[in-house]
Amino acid sequence: MKRVAYFLFLASSLFLSSLNFMTAQTIKTKIGVISDLHYTHPSLIVEKGAALENYLSNDRKLLVESEAILKETVANLLEENVNIVLIPGDLTKDGEKVSHRGVAHLLKPLREKGIKILVIPGNHDINNPEAVRFHGDSTQQVETISDEEFGEIYTDYGYGNTISRDKHSLSYVSEPVDGLRILCLDACKYDQNTFVSLGDSHDECITGGALKPETVEWLRTEMQVARILGKQVLGMIHHNVIEHFAYQSVFATPYLVDDFTKVQQYFMEYGLNIIFTGHFHSSDIARVSNPYGQSLHEIETGSIVTYPCPYRIIDINGENMAIETKYIEHIDYPLPEGMDFQTYAAQQIERGFNEMLRGFIHEYYPTFHAYVPRWARSFVTIPHAEELTDIVMSHLSPSALNMLLAHYRGNENLLDRTSINKQELLQNLDDLIDDLAEATTGKMSALTKSVVHKLPIIKKVKASAISIWENVATPESVAANEYTGGKSQEQLAINDLKLQLRFSVPSEYESHYTHIHIQSKRQEHYAPQLSENKKN
Repeated sequence: MKRVAYFLFLASSLFLSSLNFMTAQTIKTKIGVISDLHYTHPSLIVEKGAALENYLSNDRKLLVESEAILKETVANLLEENVNIVLIPGDLTKDGEKVSHRGVAHLLKPLREKGIKILVIPGNHDINNPEAVRFHGDSTQQVETISDEEFGEIYTDYGYGNTISRDKHSLSYVSEPVDGLRILCLDACKYDQNTFVSLGDSHDECITGGALKPETVEWLRTEMQVARILGKQVLGMIHHNVIEHFAYQSVFATPYLVDDFTKVQQYFMEYGLNIIFTGHFHSSDIARVSNPYGQSLHEIETGSIVTYPCPYRIIDINGENMAIETKYIEHIDYPLPEGMDFQTYAAQQIERGFNEMLRGFIHEYYPTFHAYVPRWARSFVTIPHAEELTDIVMSHLSPSALNMLLAHYRGNENLLDRTSINKQELLQNLDDLIDDLAEATTGKMSALTKSVVHKLPIIKKVKASAISIWENVATPESVAANEYTGGKSQEQLAINDLKLQLRFSVPSEYESHYTHIHIQSKRQEHYAPQLSENKKN
């Protein structure tokens, strides 16, 4: 009976769509995109002290300044006269209920001007055991929210006026202007978070994301309906669905949705060709395509609380889309005398990067010996943590920091010192390997150097660095590797900050997938085999 009803619905929709095509008007609208607000309500900082300082020293985000930044962002969007605002997740520092209510309040001036605001959750936003307040040298847990409460708090920000809601996640479809639908996808794993206070062995907030099979079926139906009704569709999801640099799925696995290559092909098959993301805090645009000319652009927008604090302005005129990137230049917050906001934000990255690197080495130092091959343990001596830290820091800072800042900005390949910076980092990696070999193996260092330089993981690290500086997901040196997904991954640099795209009513292609196990033990990848039957 349900199947019969569904086909009757499609038949009636097809008739209505014929009327829609006859009366449809060209879509003309302006969209603002802001991501990863990480808003921290002032009440969470009861008293500044060691607890807050330790947190900030190992973080890249401007949390204390987050309210001033969000207020300035809202003011900028009002000046831009946008019609729609998209926020692809991580609205709060760590899912505190008071912070969520604060976000809803601070966004209210946009809504009062008639601007349609659509939000989705990020990995920080729901059921988070790290929701705390800072009180001098200690922290105390505060109330977080459930997925149901998320929908209630943001009733006026997408969830109260939907075309369709997915029953298995916080995904929904909205039509903020006639003819344009936004597919808002929730891939977060908040149902897997754990709490010591609830009897779990440890507190954990899952960073990674996955689309549930039921959600994939739901989005396929919604894309079919949009196609029949002649609606143009844009997507929004928190996690990346395309690699933005080589081996991102190896070195930054939680930033990609699970089975990302399969998800890419689903999106292209269903006719979704533009999707907005956040999560990584960088401004980057990546593209994949299939043999039938279908493509998918992922427009990743950096965090407003992480240098360079960007936001996007999207102008849509019919099938033409113009993407422009702008930045927060001023905030109502006391900065050091003579320092502008952009410099201030960059310094937080520098401080956070160095401390994160030091903290990582000290935290995982006890486990390093386990990575030494058994045959080498008799003559390998790992330096003390401080000595090891000094060796790593002397080689990777500032060259790795320069790469990180460039990636956050976007268009790394267009910087004045791109080629020099790339070569410096590669040379520093070689020097680091040599110095570590001498520090750990002494007289055996010559043999050790030769072996380590040829390790596959070292080659992947270098390929990843090259791809970031060249602003391509698959540099030519690794393009032939099966890992990259073959010809579907673009090998040309894309302008990350200013781009013209075309998008239209979705068309659907039928495809079949063959499971292929790739080297990575941490996740499985899928390669598509597309059929030659085109669906109209």
